[in-house]
Amino acid sequence: MTENIIGAVVGIAIAAVLVAIMVAIFRWLWNTTMPEVFGVRELSFWQAFKIILLAGILFGGHRAMDVPQQISGETAPAAVQSE
Repeated sequence: MTENIIGAVVGIAIAAVLVAIMVAIFRWLWNTTMPEVFGVRELSFWQAFKIILLAGILFGGHRAMDVPQQISGETAPAAVQSE
């Protein structure tokens, strides 16, 4: 039980660090490119985080994983099935 809790905490910590790195890279790319090209303001860390979150919601980043049809039990429409 304790090992599961420790594993979960470590997993959450690793995920938080990876998200922070991704946001920092996005912010750096934005702040070095967008103000010069389009004349927009620079982003703070939390503004960059919100943009990444919004992009994930709008463009389908919310899916945890793709489940193949064989596993999910769904059948493809007749026009799509191949022999």
